[in-house]
Amino acid sequence: MKLNLRSIFPLLAGVAVLYSACTKTGVNVKPDPSTVKASDNVASSAIADNLAKSLAGSFGGASVKDGVTPSTNASSSKLKVQSTYNCGFYIDTSLNLVFNQGDTLKATKTGGVKYYFVCDGNKTVGYDSVDSLNTVGSGPGFSYVYNIVQKYKVRGLNTNNSNFTMDGPMKAYADNEYTKYKTFSKVHNTYVFTNLYVHADDNFDITSGTATFRSEGKTNGGGWDYSGTIVFLGNHKAKLTFLNKIFLIDLITGTATPA
Repeated sequence: MKLNLRSIFPLLAGVAVLYSACTKTGVNVKPDPSTVKASDNVASSAIADNLAKSLAGSFGGASVKDGVTPSTNASSSKLKVQSTYNCGFYIDTSLNLVFNQGDTLKATKTGGVKYYFVCDGNKTVGYDSVDSLNTVGSGPGFSYVYNIVQKYKVRGLNTNNSNFTMDGPMKAYADNEYTKYKTFSKVHNTYVFTNLYVHADDNFDITSGTATFRSEGKTNGGGWDYSGTIVFLGNHKAKLTFLNKIFLIDLITGTATPA
């Protein structure tokens, strides 16, 4: 499990590209989001994007691709070692990490993490974790705030932990603002994952499992407040259902299409 602020910078690059595109096309749509309902396609796309990025750790916190290994931030000075194999508790309640990329992209992560790494003999086989992290960043013409809370239980299923399960709730709030063109996107999602089965040897494909979710969001095009279900299908796909409508999510690209 990795607390990798650097994973945010590829996301920032994507934001910068979107901002650049808006600059070139001159798009500046300004309906009042407090009185306009976003289309189901807009809402489903925002939910899908949030799900894919939060599972990948793009907003900070744990990534499903961490598998069952201890965090690289679990330094020996803060890990209460039960053996020489990084078993036991790791607690850091005062994270304050600052990263700058050049003179324009800046990010600060604060919060705290608590892990309990589980061992079978001399081998790490899983962890229980609580992450609560807030990341604030900015670049030319945009700013963002990401707030992540994760309470995961992860357990390996085979000898090399290439298959593992993941359960637990996650809060993933992502607020983006493009100051020059007065456009914004606020997507506040909460999830409860149940029996996610992850196949690490296939690019960490989630081959089965379910989730419930609630999504509250606003963009310049309108807002939404939906609850629904997610069924993970394998092949990096998931089925999103709300309002009796079904969308297919691509967990690699974060896109959603009506089913």
